[in-house]
Amino acid sequence: MFASLPLGTQFTLLVAIPSIAAMLVGKRLFLPDERFRTLLVEFLRTDWKYLGVAWVVTEIVNKLALNFHVARTFTGAIYAIEGATVAAFQAFASMPLTVLATGVYLVGFPFIVLFTYFKLKAHDEEEAHRYALAYVIVVVCAVPFFLLFPVKVSGLYLSTVEPLMYELTPAIQHGIYSTDTLVKAFPSLHTGLSVLAALYARKADTRYAYTAALLAGAIVFSTLYLGVHWVTDAAFAILLVWVAYRLSQRVSEPHWSVVSREFVSGVRRRTPL
Repeated sequence: MFASLPLGTQFTLLVAIPSIAAMLVGKRLFLPDERFRTLLVEFLRTDWKYLGVAWVVTEIVNKLALNFHVARTFTGAIYAIEGATVAAFQAFASMPLTVLATGVYLVGFPFIVLFTYFKLKAHDEEEAHRYALAYVIVVVCAVPFFLLFPVKVSGLYLSTVEPLMYELTPAIQHGIYSTDTLVKAFPSLHTGLSVLAALYARKADTRYAYTAALLAGAIVFSTLYLGVHWVTDAAFAILLVWVAYRLSQRVSEPHWSVVSREFVSGVRRRTPL
């Protein structure tokens, strides 16, 4: 029955169902004392503002990158810097490792990015809000490079690197090819945002901090192993994370509150009764 579904639906289910399951497992392991009702009420009360802004910014950036990047690509410049270094990550390629890495890339990434917010919220609400701000900063900082410095994914440029994830199943290939330009490898947001989550996870408890660090490392490896990103992509993304983290740490909770109040007031003033 699954195979008879449209490829786009298959891809959505392949990502959504395991991601929801991962969130439930994460809640069980790392937020056992939090009730679902409480989490839902808190989401409707405040969290939607921070997560909503992050989601809207991400969607806008993806649309811009898809429709407005320059025609010329600069993949040769990245190759001139590092050559075929990334090919080393496929030295021990195997189907089980490819399946695992694809799962980490498609499911582990949304889990660590989203769940870290809720984990931080349970320990320190202000840090959760700073984390959301840092996320937005990283994504926005990537825009000029996506538009003006397009770089093709490594597996579609180097003859020594296979696009392992893209060729794993027709559903995955269809899902990625229909939503991604495949020329916005620089910088790697999978690397940057997972490292950012791990960086902020240190402000939660030790067990989750170690888990997030391990998962972030696996995500970075998966981007290189699967033939998606270059080493330069990952390195520059980590630099953006450092900038975003430092900037977000300078923002205090009252500033967030002022912005929220002014935004809501502005919408009300401009909305006809």
